Amino acid sequence: SLHNLVTVVDAAAIFEELGSVDTLAERGWQAGDGDERCVAHLLCEQIEFADVLLVNKADLLGDAELGAVERLLHKVNPTAEVIRSEHSRVEPARLLGKARFSLRKAEEHPDWLREARAHQHVPETVEYGI
Repeated sequence: SLHNLVTVVDAAAIFEELGSVDTLAERGWQAGDGDERCVAHLLCEQIEFADVLLVNKADLLGDAELGAVERLLHKVNPTAEVIRSEHSRVEPARLLGKARFSLRKAEEHPDWLREARAHQHVPETVEYGI
């Protein structure tokens, strides 16, 4: 069963990326033909659905900048746990052994299973070349 949805946020680049007008296709990240989403749209989806937001590169920002990043994350996803990290290092116990994912909560979101309902779901490993 799914226990956690973790999104890693590049704290040093998040505002620049959210302001980007690049499409996923321009970066080679598109889900398939006809995927016209922009990078900012994908980032918002990932932040919005996460149970844990891992704020990476926290050491590259000052307190005010880091506070602005965390305020944005809390505004987009007020229920996600926010964990700061440097060089993607985090104690495994902070991520493992705690089931945060709630199917009931996910089902309440208007975009839940949007792709599956349209029979167009592509696994993220394929979609983003992971």
